[in-house]
Amino acid sequence: MIEEKTAVAPHGVPFLAGRDTAPAYWAFGALWVVLAESGQTGGAFSVMEQWMPSDGGPPPHVHPIDEWFNVLEGAIEFRVEDKPPMRATAGDSVWIPRGTVHSFTTRSAAHVFNGYTPGGFEQVIMGLGTPAERRELPPADLGFEPRAAAQLMDNFWSASAETGWAKKWIQ
Repeated sequence: MIEEKTAVAPHGVPFLAGRDTAPAYWAFGALWVVLAESGQTGGAFSVMEQWMPSDGGPPPHVHPIDEWFNVLEGAIEFRVEDKPPMRATAGDSVWIPRGTVHSFTTRSAAHVFNGYTPGGFEQVIMGLGTPAERRELPPADLGFEPRAAAQLMDNFWSASAETGWAKKWIQ
């Protein structure tokens, strides 16, 4: 008898995801909706829709994967390496190649599509985040867990720009 196994096809599987039905998480003061998981795309990419409050954003960090943003609403100031800041507003796209030290600050509440290639970074949000009870920013009493932030910043998908072992990613 041949045993059937369920696995992701090497090139992904057809799927439909919507902001109202896709898994949603509260993490790091933002709402993240996972629209495409790496398992669905054969590892090729992942996409999340994200809502962030004003004056939020991560410190300088680096990924071993490419990252892009498409700003749907709001204004975000990106800092990439030692270049002058880039201000992105609704309709703008920002591409951050792997190995590039970057950070950003939301200058107003912001709504973005955020993608990664290859996929996988969504697993950090899914693993560290709290399943969102509503499609809105997290409640203030959810708090901020420094340990979780440290885990986000120092793992295979993302690391502080100052982390010694991750400096090999910097181009």
